[in-house]
Amino acid sequence: MASSISPDNRIQKTFNSQANPNQMREKHISRLLTDEYAERILVATHDRPRSVQDVSNKDDIPIAACYRKVHELEELGLLHCAEIVTTPKGKTMKLYRSQLKTATLIYEKGVFKVRLEFNYDRDINGKWIELNPVVTV
Repeated sequence: MASSISPDNRIQKTFNSQANPNQMREKHISRLLTDEYAERILVATHDRPRSVQDVSNKDDIPIAACYRKVHELEELGLLHCAEIVTTPKGKTMKLYRSQLKTATLIYEKGVFKVRLEFNYDRDINGKWIELNPVVTV
């Protein structure tokens, strides 16, 4: 681990990792799919774009948790801002839509695998991702 001080006096730490960043991202995506709030958000935004406030109210998700999960889902490409609208009070509001078409989970020979299909072209689209690869010693 290396540390440095940035121009705004914040200590930045760099971690050296042997893990493949794509594999870590794929596992994060698959874990997020089993998160209760993330599931509700993806289901709520599957058919039409919805605001975070609307999802929070109708799907009984605390507003702060809903914003956090929406941000996380958006960063991973599972959700995107479909449109920005102006409310009657003049505020802008983002409407989000799920980008996930299907997710399939299987357990085979001691290994869990997930396959994701998106509404757009993606490097992991349709590929099986092993969640707990068997390690041989």
